[in-house]
Amino acid sequence: MPFPSPKSAQSVRPFPIPPLSVVRLAGRHGESSWWKRNKGRVFRVGYYSHMDGLDCIWLVNDAGVYEQTTDHEFLYRYFDVIQFAAHTNLYGRRRPKLPPIRIADRAPRRRKNLNSG
Repeated sequence: MPFPSPKSAQSVRPFPIPPLSVVRLAGRHGESSWWKRNKGRVFRVGYYSHMDGLDCIWLVNDAGVYEQTTDHEFLYRYFDVIQFAAHTNLYGRRRPKLPPIRIADRAPRRRKNLNSG
């Protein structure tokens, strides 16, 4: 299944946005140096929390750290959706924490051959 282009993804706005979706900070909210410095930064949408509710979106950085929160209105206004995940487990039950993103320049991990005897 091909990934939607950022333009076509922007026309669809699911609520809640599925965990593991990928977003990029595109717009600026004010003139602070934080916005200028972080424009273009990519985040993954983390799992939701029962305590926070479904309109509290956790943004997960490259290191796998739940770094900051936003709501759907702010997300769709200032972020481009790069990819909507097909993930339906909103709260991450029985799922591992999101791992850090592996740097593309590194060699892939070798898998153990389970069929060798």
